[in-house]
Amino acid sequence: MSGEEQERMNARDIALWALREKHGNVAANVDRLATEHNVAGEDRSLARELAIGVMRHRGLLRAVLRSLLARPGRRLPGPVGDIISLGMYQILFLDRVPDFAAVDEAVNQVIRTNHRRQSGLVNGVLRTAARQYEKTTAGAPSLAAEVIPIGPNAYYVAEKPIFADPGRNPAAYLAEAFSLPEPLGRRWIARFGGLEHVAKLAMYANSRPPMIVRVNTLKTEVDAMMARLVQEGVEARRHSNGVSVVVYDAAGLLASKSFAEGLMQPQDAVATAVCLAAAPKPGVRVLDLCAAPGTKTTHMAELMNDTGEIVAADLPHKLRPIEENCERMGISIVRTIPAEKLGSLESHGFDLVLADVPCSNTGVLARRVEARCRFDQRCLTGLVKDQRFLAEAGAGFVKPGGRLVYSTCSLEAEECSEIAEYLVRRNPHLEVVYEKLTMPRGAVDPTQWNDGGYVAIFQA
Repeated sequence: MSGEEQERMNARDIALWALREKHGNVAANVDRLATEHNVAGEDRSLARELAIGVMRHRGLLRAVLRSLLARPGRRLPGPVGDIISLGMYQILFLDRVPDFAAVDEAVNQVIRTNHRRQSGLVNGVLRTAARQYEKTTAGAPSLAAEVIPIGPNAYYVAEKPIFADPGRNPAAYLAEAFSLPEPLGRRWIARFGGLEHVAKLAMYANSRPPMIVRVNTLKTEVDAMMARLVQEGVEARRHSNGVSVVVYDAAGLLASKSFAEGLMQPQDAVATAVCLAAAPKPGVRVLDLCAAPGTKTTHMAELMNDTGEIVAADLPHKLRPIEENCERMGISIVRTIPAEKLGSLESHGFDLVLADVPCSNTGVLARRVEARCRFDQRCLTGLVKDQRFLAEAGAGFVKPGGRLVYSTCSLEAEECSEIAEYLVRRNPHLEVVYEKLTMPRGAVDPTQWNDGGYVAIFQA
């Protein structure tokens, strides 16, 4: 990026360069660049919306672009492809951005990035897209090569087939129409019952997830929390699980007094359900492996009425967020330790051990959009190796009569039920007493939303 480009950074520029970063996740890249260039408020929010939206729908956007090029296989120089994707995302998905503004800004971006020769191409492609896709059709999109799914109840119809034939090559169709990696699409079709069901899962993965917060029962309860948020001007509704709240203004929530005073903690309903199933009792001793940033750690402390002890372990640079969350929420029973010092803890010394392990995140693709780009068999094999190690390590800290809780944000059998089977084979003294795979849901109604994930509880 040239010095001139740095001086001119606006929301769309932030989004462009966040997408082109080779390291880190796109949301973190947006936040870092926005801070460096003093982009705040609505512009910062727009930058996040654009960058995350393009990452989430990259396969679809590329397929639409190919359909509009005279030479579909041509290679676009530098950032031109990403600039077109940003403009295309605004035209197809964002009603609040006028099409002419999306086109003009894309052309200006091409010029600012020293690719003026491509400005005519960018202008023509995006104006054609704006003309062809001026208005969505209401209703559930059908699985067809010419239907562009925009959401659970909206779609465009193209003038010609854009995607792979869903009947002949369903995995390639999912990769284009729903931006789901082909290897993952093939796995899900084989495991979850065919294209129609997998398309619904992919639609959840492409939805904007709501902000869901768990109410801190050490300080308040749900009804009081709802009333407090109304007073602070934050729109919210009770979640169907009865213990969480859906917030419709994430930025307002994080800036509110209620958050600063520790009355709630962002946490999806499926993660909340893990701790409710674990049900740690007041006074017990708990070990939380892979604890950062402390959402499950603090939830267990609430369920324990802040009595007993929780040892929270993770990499050294991840410990401070756990401590900050505990301080904010008024929790005193958590002690953090670096993961390399786990060997200093006594074996079989804990009533409850939680192993919430790193995983492929295939159950939370809506929240972790880059996970779809990282998924392949090699990555999965490496994760399974680490998960086996962590699950066995956790089992070694459970006292006789205690419990081990193993959880992931994955839908893949290798990371879920097969780990449970492996652990029992290696540790005959363990018995599975609870096991659940939760599928993502709630794309239409945020109060019903939960991410996907897995939990197994073992009794020693």
